Amino acid sequence: MPRLALPSQAPQQRLRLTPIAALCVGLCATSAFAQTAPAPAEQKLETVTVTGFRASLESSISTKRNADAIVEAISAEDIGKLPDVSIADAISRLPGLTAQRVAGRSSVISIRGMAPRYGVTLLNGREIVSTGDNRSVEYDQFPSELINAATVYKTPDASLSAQGLSGTINMKTLRPLDFGKTQAVVGARFERNSNGALNPEISGNGNRLSASYVTQSADRTWGAAVGFAHLDSPNQEQHYKSWWWANTKVWGSPLPGTPDDSVALQGFELGVASSRQKRDGLMGVLEYKPGNGFHSTLDVYYSRFDQTESRRTVMADMSVWAGASWSGAQTTVVNGDKLVTSGTVNNVNPVALTSFNKRKDDVRAIGWNNELKLADWKLMADLSWSKAKRDEQNAELAAGAPARVSLGQVNIATGDGISTFHPAFDYGDGSKVVLADPPNWGRDGRSQFPMVRDQIKALKLTAGRAFDGFFNSLDVGLDYSERDKNMNRTEVYYNLKNNRAPVAIPANLLRAPTDLSFAGSPIRMVNFDLPSALGLYNAVPASEDQAPGRIWAVHEKVTAAHAKLGFDVEWMVPLRGTLGLRVVHAQQSSDGQLWNPVTKKGDPISGGTSYTDVLPSFNLSADLTEKTVMRFGLAKVLARPNMEDMRAGMSYSLSGTAPFLWSGNAGNPKLEPWRADAVDLSVEHYFSKRSYVAAAAFHKNVKSSVYGQGVDFDFTGFPNPTPNTPTRNIGTLNRPANGQGGMIAGTELSGSIDGGLFSPALDGIGVSLSYSNTRSSMHEENNPNKPLDGLSGVSTNFTVYYERDGVSARVGSRHRSPFVTTVRGTFGENVPSMISGETIIDAQIGYAFETGAFKGLSLTAQVNNLRDRPYRTRVGISSGASDPNSTLPERFTHYGRQYLLGGTYKF
Repeated sequence: MPRLALPSQAPQQRLRLTPIAALCVGLCATSAFAQTAPAPAEQKLETVTVTGFRASLESSISTKRNADAIVEAISAEDIGKLPDVSIADAISRLPGLTAQRVAGRSSVISIRGMAPRYGVTLLNGREIVSTGDNRSVEYDQFPSELINAATVYKTPDASLSAQGLSGTINMKTLRPLDFGKTQAVVGARFERNSNGALNPEISGNGNRLSASYVTQSADRTWGAAVGFAHLDSPNQEQHYKSWWWANTKVWGSPLPGTPDDSVALQGFELGVASSRQKRDGLMGVLEYKPGNGFHSTLDVYYSRFDQTESRRTVMADMSVWAGASWSGAQTTVVNGDKLVTSGTVNNVNPVALTSFNKRKDDVRAIGWNNELKLADWKLMADLSWSKAKRDEQNAELAAGAPARVSLGQVNIATGDGISTFHPAFDYGDGSKVVLADPPNWGRDGRSQFPMVRDQIKALKLTAGRAFDGFFNSLDVGLDYSERDKNMNRTEVYYNLKNNRAPVAIPANLLRAPTDLSFAGSPIRMVNFDLPSALGLYNAVPASEDQAPGRIWAVHEKVTAAHAKLGFDVEWMVPLRGTLGLRVVHAQQSSDGQLWNPVTKKGDPISGGTSYTDVLPSFNLSADLTEKTVMRFGLAKVLARPNMEDMRAGMSYSLSGTAPFLWSGNAGNPKLEPWRADAVDLSVEHYFSKRSYVAAAAFHKNVKSSVYGQGVDFDFTGFPNPTPNTPTRNIGTLNRPANGQGGMIAGTELSGSIDGGLFSPALDGIGVSLSYSNTRSSMHEENNPNKPLDGLSGVSTNFTVYYERDGVSARVGSRHRSPFVTTVRGTFGENVPSMISGETIIDAQIGYAFETGAFKGLSLTAQVNNLRDRPYRTRVGISSGASDPNSTLPERFTHYGRQYLLGGTYKF
């Protein structure tokens, strides 16, 4: 559509621009006048048909270049073939995006250094459910073979059905009418983990199978597509964990045999885990476009994800309260702290813990989109439904030595690495190890049964049209969605039927012992069939006092109206963009349990609130030259609170000593979102279809955040579980609450350079890279010693590729600096963890037959985590540290390399 030309020398002419728009136009004009030469004439690029990774790169760069907002994009190389083995890996290579490894797999995504909870994930433009505890999508539920593209919106688009504070990721399945002919692709890959089979139940080998089919009618009035992806992937994990570090003398309980001014390790665990992930994904699309202005698309998605894990771990409590003592203790000064680093640990009761996990996830989504053109207007109605459920069992049984033992000579790692132990007792000898409760936990085993249900129903109605003139388009609409999420983590204890007396492990249940010597410790662990051993135990319901934090439901109803006005004008430089407004009304409620310490029961409790947000947005793109674009974004953004934080559960107690004060712990169903004002600026220069460089900066002024606080609460009327009289009825309730904000800001540099830009001889050789740096003035719980959840200061991505004459090769590197985030703890709770920085390198090589009898066949060999980089976390020193910010090693886990060999055939 032609742009409206405005006189460049007409300062008195009144333009109907907002002050923000006028400011941005002025900035663009200043940049234009700063040029010393006129823009060169547009050069026609030679039309070259490319395939594979370069085709994906071209499509992704085209999406970025033509967008009104600041976006990043990935696109499939072909049907069912994203550039990476997982959708999370592919997205995490985009500038400013990072993945967090969970059980060795890239599972959740952070945008611009902020935790996953600050972003939103859409599937075909619709918010999608999650099988996790909160809103964050676990991307391993979505096979890369079934996702055709993904767009990351770093600045808001008012027409999106949901948006996040850090950004929005929209995953897309293919549309059959976008293809020119019937096509089919089948693929198969063999997979192997370099750690082999660490437990006998689960092999180190796996496989991946996929098939996709796209067809259209002869008159192209309808099209259909179907895709299937099967995953059978092993995970083999060697892990060590230091429990915690402290100088317990400052609490009046010195650890015998250690210097009074020293900090000592208080416990450890060493083990291996084997798991198998089996996932079947199915995608179907039916598209109808009869040519009379009507366009209807029905898409369905289904994923079934089953995981089985066997874990065997030797762990020991080395604290004074467990009866432990040291002899011959030696210390080393590390960062000003005197740490006990070697000696002999005596009188401990290590436990050989056998664990079994079984998890079943189910995700279903269906959407029906209809578009109708009436004169100059295009009307759209989109109806969608998605549902997720997770059923899980985490079972464990304890075993150990008949009496206390010595851990022998120990050497404690204070940097990266694993501490070593030489216990006098052989924990791999099934004839000597007994089923019992060595650490006196009060149970001989337990099972937890996490259950998640999540459902979203949504309707979206829009109307839009194009205009001639300064404002060239209008889009208005209404969105309505209902979301219901339920969590239930019930628990049972297992006690031996013989009145909990230690018992020998039946010989028919024993297997070859598990070798734990990978850590440098000559330790074996007894290996037995846990499911069969459960017949020796009685199941006892666990105490219900944890129910307020484990059983809850959250309900949301969100109504949003939006209007988006597009503009396209020539004013010293070509300008285009959008002015948007969303008005969002949220109504939320939660059901939970109030623990009654008098009746020892949970009583029903509920609560909720409603609020309205007005979210203006402005996106401006200025074509400074034919190949240079400057973008500016200004918006109000929000991120809804974690659903677990919104629970209505509560527990309380009265202190047992004077002064007698009330205290409690609870969720907060009245929580309101994180809210921020966001400013973005980006400059992009495009050399060719596959080559560009870009620099971007963003600043988010957070007006309201959510963090744990101790607030005054009136306990009047609450049953008193003690004979004591409270000093006053106002006590302290620890709960998430809205609090003060702060700043989150960062810079990003990115680019992609294809060798063909310099010489035809270098065509097909290239590099893609990015660097991002994020900083924040904010902290968790408003505590300067607790960084903002998920904040990675620096992340980098680097990919070098070669693609010519059917031969392809790529090496990619992803780096993420240290960060603190929330992980699932020992008891299934969400706990903070300080994750060390890591650099993951992947490599692949392939060959595609372009002619002859094998045309359409592509073969690929791939290695993920090429250097077998460990997953490392750190933990703070609990007491006695000279520096309160001191940290020491916690987890050190090797997941091994992932080898894949296979191919695809397109016909």
